[in-house]
Amino acid sequence: MNTKSFSTRSENRIKNNVKSSNMHIIGLDMGYSAPKCVHENGNFVFPNYCKKISGEIFGELNKADLIYTDENGEKYCVGDMAIASLTEDSVVAEDAMFGRNHYLHPNFKITFQTALGLALWDITTDGSDVFIQTGLPPAYIVKDEPYLRSVIEGHHVFDISQGGITKHFDVAIGKDMVDVMYQPMGTYNSIIFDDNGMPVKDAPSFARSNLLVFDGGFGTLDKFFVRANQLESRDTNPNLGMKRILEEARLMMQQDLGVSVSIPAMQQCLKTGKVKVTDIATLTAKEYPIESYIEKANALVREEALDSIKDYIFDIKYLFMTGGTGGAWYQYFKDKLSATGVEVIPGNINSNLPMIYANARGYYLYRLNMSKYS
Repeated sequence: MNTKSFSTRSENRIKNNVKSSNMHIIGLDMGYSAPKCVHENGNFVFPNYCKKISGEIFGELNKADLIYTDENGEKYCVGDMAIASLTEDSVVAEDAMFGRNHYLHPNFKITFQTALGLALWDITTDGSDVFIQTGLPPAYIVKDEPYLRSVIEGHHVFDISQGGITKHFDVAIGKDMVDVMYQPMGTYNSIIFDDNGMPVKDAPSFARSNLLVFDGGFGTLDKFFVRANQLESRDTNPNLGMKRILEEARLMMQQDLGVSVSIPAMQQCLKTGKVKVTDIATLTAKEYPIESYIEKANALVREEALDSIKDYIFDIKYLFMTGGTGGAWYQYFKDKLSATGVEVIPGNINSNLPMIYANARGYYLYRLNMSKYS
């Protein structure tokens, strides 16, 4: 097992996506682990972590380094740059970052505005022609949509430094320029539309068939069951995502190695495949491989997730798998269900993007089609 495949990606790709003629569309998936975005000039993802900069910055910034500056001049490093500042024993307010009310944490606004700036990096606008299409887990949408909108809507003034370039943003996002849909519908739209925003040849079959969207993300596992062209059930399980895998793995590591690693700091361990255990009394440090812990934790949570959909299997023709965790489990589920007659389809089947972008790409293409009629 390559533990790096379980870490949160960080990238910013430039690409000319199909554009709307009357608005700048941002398809934004503000996930627990990372914001994933598809916009007219490309796509990006970065770890959902930021840290206030209290001292001076030495040396030159790397091309991918992100620094956010709020309207009061306070600076924060964001994404990989912030993750790199953590050690195995760093204390992190995980409940604030990954809890249901994370929208209310100041860092959520910083992460959102950073994503907004990257999406508008090469666009001059006051925000009046910007449309943000996003989504929420099905079970959370009623309660959480007002919290999410309270961050997205309004006047945003901030700077973003990316590498050696700094840009200033002053944009106002009106409530009519924001839409929040069921999160798994992002993947559904990503599967039925090609890169030009046109329906794929199998779209009519998908529309007529019973199907289950299985969205395995960082914080939640979302299921979206469609029968006879109607949404029959939707479910969000907060205990079957990547966060649970990392929690199980670090519990094993704590029991065996005596080290407790925060969830954000686990990103560094996943990338190196090792955890460092230090002893101040003896001034010693030793690194231990973590592959076995991740493998055991993944197998445990993966089996629980498979059990959670068994009641649907013989009622559906298609299983749409999406999300970072869904991507990690795709081949396993496909093999396990090979004798059932269910066709397991990856969320990125019509795209060259990784599966983590499926919801964001679907948001973008859905709003692109809707913009033709506005």
